[in-house]
Amino acid sequence: MSLSEPLIIIVEDDSVIAELLEFNLQNNGYRTRSFRDGPAMLAELSSLMPVSLFILDIMLPGPDGFEICRLLKNDAASAPVPVLMLTARSTESDKVRGLTIGADDYITKPFGVREFLARVAALLRRYGNAPRPAVSPDAESGASLPQQDEKGFTSETIQFGPIRIDDQRHRVFLKGNEINMTNREYELLKFLIVNRGIAFTRDELLNAVWGFEYSGETRTVDVHVRQLRRKIEEDDANPMFIQTVRGRGYRFTDRNEPPL
Repeated sequence: MSLSEPLIIIVEDDSVIAELLEFNLQNNGYRTRSFRDGPAMLAELSSLMPVSLFILDIMLPGPDGFEICRLLKNDAASAPVPVLMLTARSTESDKVRGLTIGADDYITKPFGVREFLARVAALLRRYGNAPRPAVSPDAESGASLPQQDEKGFTSETIQFGPIRIDDQRHRVFLKGNEINMTNREYELLKFLIVNRGIAFTRDELLNAVWGFEYSGETRTVDVHVRQLRRKIEEDDANPMFIQTVRGRGYRFTDRNEPPL
């Protein structure tokens, strides 16, 4: 199997389930590595990057899947990589907790192989086969770097007041300081800024950012808006950027303040 194929990391302590997942993923053209616990995976992670998808069981020995997800999303190298969580629990509180720390999708045990593969394919389509690396020269082809300014931003940027999105490198800055964001937070923020001034319903945001394949609840949008406000607003209880539109949903302000 080619090294260019997406690499999927599985953290599952049940060897039977792990082998079943690996077998079906490999039969569908993916490369896989499986681990029985989080610390073993984290110890090798730097040598495995780039990774296209993490699949985490919640009930793991030692740090559980929530804690492993939190650690991955707090690390700049692994934060952009989507996370699919496997759980035997389908309570709303578990799903909200996972979404809050950056999980991108859930599948509840027991599940069918076709559903599992469909969710994997949907996440990879949504985020690409691999996280976006920092732009670097291609020595063999002689390709040149995109034009950068004195702060290292590429030309593919979106600027709104103190918020600057470097879309080429998938990075967000507030007043010049980088903000760590999950894939979903990044895509939601970018969508709202590009379409600033327009009020969107929660369903419209789900379709635009999560995709038509997503079968979750509209509360997912509220959770991510709350997380974004905590990261970009001076006072998330009185937001200036992401505004609630009563009876509709959310919009990003079109009042562009000068960058600070």
